[in-house]
Amino acid sequence: MSRIKSVSFIGSGNVATHLAKALANSGINVKSIYSRNIVHAKLLGDLVGAKSTDKISEIAVDSDLFIFSINDSVIGDLAKKLKEKVGYDAFVAHTSGMVASEIFKEYFNDFGVFYPLQTFKKSRNIDINEVPFLIAGNSNTVENNLFELASMISDNVHFIDDAKRKVLHVAAVFANNFTNFMYSISDDIVQKENVDFQLLKPLIKETAMKIVDGQNPKEVQTGPAVRNDISTINAHLSYLENNATAKQLYQILTKSIVEANK
Repeated sequence: MSRIKSVSFIGSGNVATHLAKALANSGINVKSIYSRNIVHAKLLGDLVGAKSTDKISEIAVDSDLFIFSINDSVIGDLAKKLKEKVGYDAFVAHTSGMVASEIFKEYFNDFGVFYPLQTFKKSRNIDINEVPFLIAGNSNTVENNLFELASMISDNVHFIDDAKRKVLHVAAVFANNFTNFMYSISDDIVQKENVDFQLLKPLIKETAMKIVDGQNPKEVQTGPAVRNDISTINAHLSYLENNATAKQLYQILTKSIVEANK
């Protein structure tokens, strides 16, 4: 069993909310929630029975683990402030996909990464048992404790070093964030013509399910670009003449697909 019996969160956003709830439901004592916005801290604190604070100095010093689930740019600053409160021997981890675990090196003796590879919104329930957790640490003991903690809430836990985690994070932006932005452009296009976006959902589902079912993305690529159907491509570009953003993206992606399939 993991030696981690209690945690405190630095952060109260989407990721912190899902992790705090999942850990609390698994029997971990969530002792405190810090956020610079006390209202947000209290909302999450009330959900998991934790103390809420907007002051690092008021965080529960006897927590077995402090999880930083905040904007990457402020991890270092808040790590320094936490160290002044809890000392060098505290055990810390962050949930960032891009920040190296070494960011904690000058402040703490035991540190690591507890990164869930998923998109989170507070308002949407997720089966966290399926979420991949990518674990790294500055010692075998740290890694094993974080692995065991993650295994309490997920069946999909992996040791991944900083370099490979960054690769996955970049890939995830293409697979998730950029894809979702494409959905929003599709929605804008049909809404302007008073066409129901719901008609596209079976297509969206089938496209995703091909990959979920294990097919290679490149091998299942369809559409006018992979066929090099110039007539259709030009017709689409003509339609998009008054939509500069969509037209530019269409041109870039079409060119990329054509070149990838030469």
